[in-house]
Amino acid sequence: MAPSKKPAAFAKELSGLRADLTKTIPAKRSGKNLLIATWNLKAFGDLNEAYANSTAHQPKRDMAALECIAEIVSRFDVVAIQEVKDNLKCLRHLMKLLGPHWAFVMTDTNKGRLGNGERLAFVFDKRRVDISGLACEIVIPAEALSSKRYTLNKQFARTPYAVSFKAGGSTFVLLTLHVYYQAKASGRVNELLSIARWAKDWAGDLKSWNHSLLVLGDFNIERQNDAAWQAFTSTGLYTPPELQKPPRSLVDGKPKFYDQISWFKTTRQDKISLRFNTGGDYNFKGKVLQSRNYTTEQLQWRISDHLPLWAEFNLS
Repeated sequence: MAPSKKPAAFAKELSGLRADLTKTIPAKRSGKNLLIATWNLKAFGDLNEAYANSTAHQPKRDMAALECIAEIVSRFDVVAIQEVKDNLKCLRHLMKLLGPHWAFVMTDTNKGRLGNGERLAFVFDKRRVDISGLACEIVIPAEALSSKRYTLNKQFARTPYAVSFKAGGSTFVLLTLHVYYQAKASGRVNELLSIARWAKDWAGDLKSWNHSLLVLGDFNIERQNDAAWQAFTSTGLYTPPELQKPPRSLVDGKPKFYDQISWFKTTRQDKISLRFNTGGDYNFKGKVLQSRNYTTEQLQWRISDHLPLWAEFNLS
């Protein structure tokens, strides 16, 4: 079924969103900068192909919401997306909206209760970046499970996913994951500690090739300096101040630290060849679907409960 016709009122709202994004997100400058983002798109699966949605319709996410998502995604070069579901309708239509110069890579569905039917994906602007060859999932060797270095007693519920990209003369590996949420932060410590240690070892190997490793995604870290945060940063993963301040969550209240874009940095030398410039989140609340007067809860199911987090790096 072809999507329904775009209403004039929504087209005007979309124009306003574009103007705000232009004001807020750095422009893409050929050969000069690189814009990397991470975004947990809540239950990014099925899609209602109508524009005139209502609170009663299922699925709740419709074409108007997806066009808003596409407009935000289009401002970046590579976006790591968490919670892509087994149903790929949203992702397929997102790629159509982004256009033929965009591509994606993704994992298969994580099966089982803890996997929640989720995939991890990267969408990227082929005019700005290209895949450089590597795509892999991180699996701890069986003999290393429950060791002193890796405190897991089983594999990750949602296997971390890494893909290498190149932009200009720089090659970089993006490692993304969605840490399994448990009621107590302490329940996430082993998973975070294991991925931090794995990433530390891998970053050293990649550095010898002058390749950069960035770790990004939804780490389900609630508070700075809690047990989960300490595990995540225990091996030297560094998050610049500009990426520690944003609230990350659509829900009002105390800032959450769920989403991260981090890398290893030492006092002797940076372990990435990319040069960080600036970053932040994009708070779409009040800038998308305004005429529908959605509550925050309703907006979560149309766009997401997470805000996109982004970082700009200089290439020259």
